[in-house]
Amino acid sequence: MKIQSVRIKNFRALKDMTIPFDSVTTLIGPNGAGKSTVLRALDWFFNGKPGSLTEQDCSFGATAENIEVQVTFSHLTEKDREALGKYTPEGVNTFTAWKCRSPDGSDVLSANAKCFSDFNAIKAASGASAKKEHYANLRRSRPELDLPAASTGPAVEQAMTTWEASHTDQLVDTSEALQTNFFGFNSGGKMSGLFDFVLVTADLRASEESIDGKASVIGRILERSVDRTAADVEIAKIVEESRTKQQQIYQEKFKAQLDVMTKQLNEVVASYSPGRAVTVSPAEVELKAPRTTFNVAVLDGSNETAVERQGHGFQRTLLISALQLLAQSGAASAEGVICLAIEEPELFQHPIQAQTFAKVLRSLAADAGKRIQVTYATHSPYFLEARHFDQVRRLTRSTDQTPIVSVHFATVADVKAKLSGIVNPETIERRLDPIFSTELSVALFAHRVFVVEGTTESSVFYGIGDRTSPGSLEAAGISIVDAHGKSSLPLAHAILTSIGIPAYVLFDADSGFEARAKAMIRGQLGWRIGVN
Repeated sequence: MKIQSVRIKNFRALKDMTIPFDSVTTLIGPNGAGKSTVLRALDWFFNGKPGSLTEQDCSFGATAENIEVQVTFSHLTEKDREALGKYTPEGVNTFTAWKCRSPDGSDVLSANAKCFSDFNAIKAASGASAKKEHYANLRRSRPELDLPAASTGPAVEQAMTTWEASHTDQLVDTSEALQTNFFGFNSGGKMSGLFDFVLVTADLRASEESIDGKASVIGRILERSVDRTAADVEIAKIVEESRTKQQQIYQEKFKAQLDVMTKQLNEVVASYSPGRAVTVSPAEVELKAPRTTFNVAVLDGSNETAVERQGHGFQRTLLISALQLLAQSGAASAEGVICLAIEEPELFQHPIQAQTFAKVLRSLAADAGKRIQVTYATHSPYFLEARHFDQVRRLTRSTDQTPIVSVHFATVADVKAKLSGIVNPETIERRLDPIFSTELSVALFAHRVFVVEGTTESSVFYGIGDRTSPGSLEAAGISIVDAHGKSSLPLAHAILTSIGIPAYVLFDADSGFEARAKAMIRGQLGWRIGVN
């Protein structure tokens, strides 16, 4: 399964916003627009502990309203359907769940399940007696249902499950509370092994993620890549042997002394309480086999140092490398989808490294066999590609007293429809990368864009801006896109405006200028010859 869309309500800067997701989802926008908030909302949905949100997380003080994150999944596999059961019956291609924080601070996880509506009161009843009573009443009032007798609470549950499985045509969507560990990765979680959300924040340090723990990136890699079972069994044997030997030593060293002490003590006890006796013996030794853990250190030359002693750049590189390995180990283990969510993946990275990481992430997501979904919030054009403009989600924030965050995006179909009758649909995707990939990637971060024909026009306008004040156009959030010819002007304009960026096209009428000039010269020469 993969995330198809996310709806976030009343969470920090996001009042009510729905974002479609893709195999790679690129969140862009100015600072404070809510890019990181989207990632943190998802992290709360998948990994947040009860009570981790407070009233301060409510959108602009709306403490009387629920905080809600709703996620819809698509691309359901047979394994997904088997694990989710009644939430994904035959004919249903998506699964939606939502997590709410109520004004009283409690968290509730819900989803739509296919249920028989007359069973709702029985399922909601607390206690086996109440369930049996409701069930018996339903059997009497609805004999046509042909419900079997059930004399215990579990029998009632099984009877309803069996009946629903045989009467799927009578089932309807019913909101149902989910178990609290539904998305947990501990035992019993329905989503365990189906979907793993990993968030790397901008302030996350590699030293924290290099600790062998259940929630760390290194811990997850080890869990998927290293089988500790055999070693743990052997260690448990050693611990048991040690416990037995210790007990033997205690018996050998203390038994005689304790027997004398027991005899002397009982002689005194008997004088006070005839018929009673005590015994003193070595206590059972309690030894517990430790969990096998691993340490990560950095070899700088021949010197071994701790991860936290490295610079920010290397720590970030280690995190990126660990994420890549996590994705590969996840694919090797044939488990469910891993969603890598990264805040500012370009942070502390040399430009070449950033470009490499961008390509690696995209290649991981493009390989269906690796079962990877990627989303990141970025300020770097290295993580945008013109041909994948449809995967860009541009967030903007209004200047109202209570700001409203909006999301802008465009599909390839949107752009083709916009250019209907102007540009041949078959040439649109072919033109993107070779023509203006670099310029367009930068322009997607702009507030306004000038689209011009070529480098001459681009240089002229930047020059005009610099004459007024160096960098004045850039400071105003204006970008100039060189479309490399008139034929690509409509395409650049359609993409930019579809994503919500005001774009202005500037072009001249010099098409066919050479032919017109030659014709004019020939005409002038002919006129002069005729006059003479």
